[in-house]
This record gives sequence, C-alpha cells and structure tokens, in this order.
Amino acid sequence: MNNNKVAWSDKKIFLIQHPIATSNWLVEKTGITPATVNKALGRLEQLGIVRELTARKRNRLFSYVGYIEIMNRGKELRGR
Repeated sequence: MNNNKVAWSDKKIFLIQHPIATSNWLVEKTGITPATVNKALGRLEQLGIVRELTARKRNRLFSYVGYIEIMNRGKELRGR
C-alpha cells in the first residue's frame, strides 16, 4: 500500500473529527503547508464540501457542510 495514500487518509480525518476549523489549525495538525491547505480548502469550497463562515481574508473559519447538515437534522426532530 502506498504510504502517501495512508498519510493523506489520516489527514482527511481532521475535517470529520473537527467539522469547524481554521486553515491555520489544519496546517498545525496535518503538517501540510499553508499554501496547500488553502488551495485544498478553496477546491473543497468550490465542490460544496466545506463552507467559509467568516468572509475574511485571514483567520478564516471553515465548516464541513455535510456534517453540519446532519447535526442540524436533529433540531428538526425536536420541533415536532
């Protein structure tokens, strides 16, 4: 098995374990360069996988859309 693939799989887990994160936090936890993290977050945002929450140029906060949608479904059930 390719070690790079295993390493990347381990790093993707951070978005699942922490559905709201800053790019700086992802850099620190994954060891990926800031440029690569920001490029990946931009692409994930284009795909609708993550959403940028702060509308700032620095210290942006991103959320993992699918996870947040699942968590919000629980609120719908309480309203019944």
